[in-house]
Amino acid sequence: MRIIKLFRLAKGFTVLFMVSAFLTAFHQWTYSNVPLFTQYLIKTLLAQPGIAVGNASVGEVNLPVFLLNYFSKTQDVMEIVMRIAISLMVLQLFRFSLRFVEMWTKGYLQERMGEKMRVRLYGHIQDLNYKFHNNADTGDLIQRVTTDIESTTGFLSGRMLDVVHLLATLFFGAYQLILINSTMVWVTLAIVPFVAASSVIYFMKIDKIFMNIEHMESKMMTVIQENLSGTRVVKAFANEVYETEKMDTKNRAYANELKRANRIAAVYWGAMDFIGINQYLVIIAIGVYYVQRGQMDAAGVVASLSLVGMLIWPVRGLGRIINDFGKALVASDRINEILNKPSEYDNDGTQTPEVTGNIEFKDVSFKFDDTNEHLLKKVSFKIEAGQTVAIIGRTGSGKSTIINLLLRMYDYQNGDIIIDGISLKEIKKKHIRSQIGVVLQDPFLYSKTVFENIAIAHKNAEKDRVYRAAETAALEKDIKTFKQGYETIVGEKGTTLSGGQKQRVAIARVLVSDKPILIFDDALSAVDTKTDMMIREALLNKTYKNTTIIITHRITTAREADVIIVLEQGNIEAIGTHDELSVKPGLYQKLWSIQGKLEKEFQELVERGEPDAS
Repeated sequence: MRIIKLFRLAKGFTVLFMVSAFLTAFHQWTYSNVPLFTQYLIKTLLAQPGIAVGNASVGEVNLPVFLLNYFSKTQDVMEIVMRIAISLMVLQLFRFSLRFVEMWTKGYLQERMGEKMRVRLYGHIQDLNYKFHNNADTGDLIQRVTTDIESTTGFLSGRMLDVVHLLATLFFGAYQLILINSTMVWVTLAIVPFVAASSVIYFMKIDKIFMNIEHMESKMMTVIQENLSGTRVVKAFANEVYETEKMDTKNRAYANELKRANRIAAVYWGAMDFIGINQYLVIIAIGVYYVQRGQMDAAGVVASLSLVGMLIWPVRGLGRIINDFGKALVASDRINEILNKPSEYDNDGTQTPEVTGNIEFKDVSFKFDDTNEHLLKKVSFKIEAGQTVAIIGRTGSGKSTIINLLLRMYDYQNGDIIIDGISLKEIKKKHIRSQIGVVLQDPFLYSKTVFENIAIAHKNAEKDRVYRAAETAALEKDIKTFKQGYETIVGEKGTTLSGGQKQRVAIARVLVSDKPILIFDDALSAVDTKTDMMIREALLNKTYKNTTIIITHRITTAREADVIIVLEQGNIEAIGTHDELSVKPGLYQKLWSIQGKLEKEFQELVERGEPDAS
């Protein structure tokens, strides 16, 4: 079953594989003729004066008849030698040209197969659900899309053609040799069952080791990826030594498994080489024996030694094929493990309605698969198109979960979410996500310019639109301080920007996209109070007409919203305006009594123009 799944990965490349297989087999047939030129040449040189060498050789050397006729047109030894040399040169030029086409075809097959497989696997990873990505190791996924693909395609396009090469070499080599001396063929092939049995034992041993090697490499890749991504944290805690030791531990475990595999491989290949050399010695002894008895000549012995190589070394290569077969099986298992996971779009809606921003939660309940306790419990509220709604609550109360449900990152178990009169589960996931712009607390920025990061959601956006969005996000002044302005390159994940600058770039990005629904998931947490006020005022006065949902811990951020929803332990505690909730006993009033005083003091500082206000 594992083998069938491995070969299914090569689906769509049968014709190209067959062409490569034919070229490989045909090349080996041409090669099997090369020793016969040497045989004919030696017969010519050893021939007695007065004997018609060419005619006498026709039935003894298995070269094509047209070549033997060409050689026999003259009785002059030197002219025969020249004809042999010219013919052999032409054959070798043909073989080298054929070899070039063969290798090009193999290379093209491998790269096209690898390209298609990488895109397929990467695309499927993109389509896996949010839960999978939350629990997956990035380093492990990178290894599957790179190293595992290379191992699999290397076997399917390389080693499988090596099997064709092996069989063709054995067949044509044995065919030519049996016409010279059949005993040599059976002596040479007698060792094949032993080699095959040894290869099977070797495979059984090495397969388990390769599985461990893949696992160890995956762990090591994860450590590297996490460390490089968290460089700032590592340096902030002076944790370089600890991280180096952790990497050293994983690296040592990986190296130990490789050493173990190499020890077994060394024993196997050493044994195969020993057997191969001894086969040569046996064949030489047989040749000497038959020459002494007059049943062979020196030309036959020389040709036989070359042809024996066609039988010995390909069989020796069986171990390498099995070695890579073991790697490919393990790698293909890891690839198929991902491909067999269901796409999140297997359970999808069918409608693509025009979204204006009317949202209604009707008794929505949600729990994670690994718990029986509901995080959200019969949550109900309405949001009108164009409204600005703030959702506040304690940590773990379910604020971000509401957003994830709205984006269909998770599916709710009970109740329903209605978007413009249509059940959310009836709307295509990609469609609803394309209608919602989200700014996260820790946004992801690409290693591109500031302008490109803002315009990435709307690649054809005009410059004025990007500048206006940056101004609304209170980012314009920061950009002017950069030497290259909007063309300043942002480091990987935005590391060259401060936390507040990253959040404001993300806010500008979502404003440029101009989605009917905008969500700010604690997106102002890293900016100071003054900048927070500036952004809020700009958003309230913005020319963009959107339904805006703001998740925040700051009452000062929530107070300007048209509606405020207060969550407490997965339940709706209260819904209303700031004026209504600030006088109503509950969580909101408690938070306002604390944060409201700070807001009042800040406003007084601003009015007096004191520098501490910033």
